[in-house]
Amino acid sequence: MDEPDETLPPAREAELIALVALVLTRGRHREAAAVVSNGEERFEVAVAPGDRWVVHSSTIEWVGNGASIQAYDTQESLGARRRAEEYPPGWYHPALGLLWPHLLPLWGRAGDAYRPVRIIDGLHGPSGIVCEHVDAPMVGGESLGPWAHVLLTPDRQLTLLEWEGRTWTLLDIHT
Repeated sequence: MDEPDETLPPAREAELIALVALVLTRGRHREAAAVVSNGEERFEVAVAPGDRWVVHSSTIEWVGNGASIQAYDTQESLGARRRAEEYPPGWYHPALGLLWPHLLPLWGRAGDAYRPVRIIDGLHGPSGIVCEHVDAPMVGGESLGPWAHVLLTPDRQLTLLEWEGRTWTLLDIHT
């Protein structure tokens, strides 16, 4: 999905704004556990109220609670050992964006790197959103990218996030 599908007509702005608001509202207070893949590795992800989250890969576990983030090297036979790695304030693991889409800089808010520009229509309503980079070069009024894409279920849950050269896919979720 490197380029937008030019055969799709641009969505009416009000419809696009309403869809983004619905996606953000439904995800903001989500409490869930999920399995997410980035094409190379699977991650176990859990989110809870109070900005608490955990992301576990095969070798690292990240734990966030508000402004505090800790990471651990994990090995089944040896247990866990704290990593010395520092994370900047406000950092979240990218896999969290599938459960908490409000963390993603894709929605056109002040400070976001992208803005939504088009709805992808599915058989039963909107099935995705195409976002363009705010500072993308323009030719003839058309953006040259880079692009970000989110695909949605009928209940407006993100199932796929393609952003910054990575594709994150929601494999399973328990709410």
